[in-house]
Amino acid sequence: MSMPVTDLLSIALMRKHLRVDHEDDDDLIELYAESALAWALWYCDNPALEVLANFPASFKNALLLLLGHSYSSREAVVIGTITAELPMGVESLLWASRNWRGVVDPAPEELP
Repeated sequence: MSMPVTDLLSIALMRKHLRVDHEDDDDLIELYAESALAWALWYCDNPALEVLANFPASFKNALLLLLGHSYSSREAVVIGTITAELPMGVESLLWASRNWRGVVDPAPEELP
């Protein structure tokens, strides 16, 4: 899928979520957001998410959480701190969009 992340989330919304009030990091923010979108689409494995109108708010919220993580954690390791995953974090937000059955329902026009 080659949908730009800015079709789902405006750069202004991403900046607001990150509490960034300048445009200096826009290229970095978009890179992190594109990465978040690619991972979320892989995780969900749902062909319905090829249509822009099929993206629920929970999916977009998960993208913002992933974006925030990448933006604030710019290194592969964290030293001298305690971290914990949010109990209702990214995966919980993506559950409703995930293709649990592994098959795609036929389009209505393909049904007998």
